[in-house]
Amino acid sequence: MRLLIPIILLFLNFYSVNCWANTVAKTSNNQAWLVSKPLNIDNMNISGIAINKSWMFLASDEGNQIEVLKRAKNHQWQPHKLITLTDKSNEIDIEALAWKKPYLYALGSHSAKRKKIKAGLSEKENIKRLQKVYPEPDRQQLFRIELDNQSNVRQINSLSLTAELSKHPILKSFVGIPSKENGIDIEGLAIDKKGRLLLGFRGPVLRGNIVPVLRLKLAKKTFRVKKQQTRYLTLAGNGIRGMSEMGNQFLILTGAVGDQTSPYQVFVWNGEDSIQNKDSNQQNLRHLCDLPSSQGKPEGIQFIQKTSQSIQFVVVQDGLINGQPSQFECAIR
Repeated sequence: MRLLIPIILLFLNFYSVNCWANTVAKTSNNQAWLVSKPLNIDNMNISGIAINKSWMFLASDEGNQIEVLKRAKNHQWQPHKLITLTDKSNEIDIEALAWKKPYLYALGSHSAKRKKIKAGLSEKENIKRLQKVYPEPDRQQLFRIELDNQSNVRQINSLSLTAELSKHPILKSFVGIPSKENGIDIEGLAIDKKGRLLLGFRGPVLRGNIVPVLRLKLAKKTFRVKKQQTRYLTLAGNGIRGMSEMGNQFLILTGAVGDQTSPYQVFVWNGEDSIQNKDSNQQNLRHLCDLPSSQGKPEGIQFIQKTSQSIQFVVVQDGLINGQPSQFECAIR
């Protein structure tokens, strides 16, 4: 019996993640997400999205700006203005956005990198390229942008999470490791009902299966981290590519940690650990659907609405013009 219990738990965990792997999201015919003209930011590298009643915010992982779009009368979105986050024009690798009035949050990946080898270089030159890891300090920033009702910037604050990561009992071992080598790479951001930030990691993936989510409580008077906690999700070897709050729950967009082929999936998460243990609740994390195959790479997700039968959300994709914001619908099972 003792041997049977862990086998059953393992089966239930596998089943909860994979049993609806063939449930593919339906593409909505809703045209309310069309962008009227090319964006001013790098429109082929859209990496994050946030939406409120009047505005849509899009981020690119190239450059240092966020595009603000206004909802137009013809059900399209009109590029309205740019928010410049830093004085330097360096790439800051913004990977996620989240909104909670009056603040728009923008998250850098906090990743390091190693140069690629080049076929036109000698072996010695390529080995030299591999020897150095670049910490990329410009990527190690979390921004809080205070906006008025017209999306004019009142104030921009920033902080680095490197100190928090460096003292984390598990994540500290991955600081400084290139993101493509299972190092730190943060790509998901959401805000819970209590105003705490949840940061989802594309990497590292622990033990080939477990992904951390860092929950941050911010100080009230200054922009700093007051307290942090960690949750762990079991995502079948994939990492988190996007997050969005959905009432008391969250939508989690997952995909491959590297450039390998892997389905993009959407999960519903209640904010609690989904790591396998004798007391685990298999309903903490539920597979909702897969996204249909695409020429792009889904990078951001925004919850739209939930009915008794389905959940609707918008996804933006790297590699498609303007990120091609598209609405999807998945049945609740």
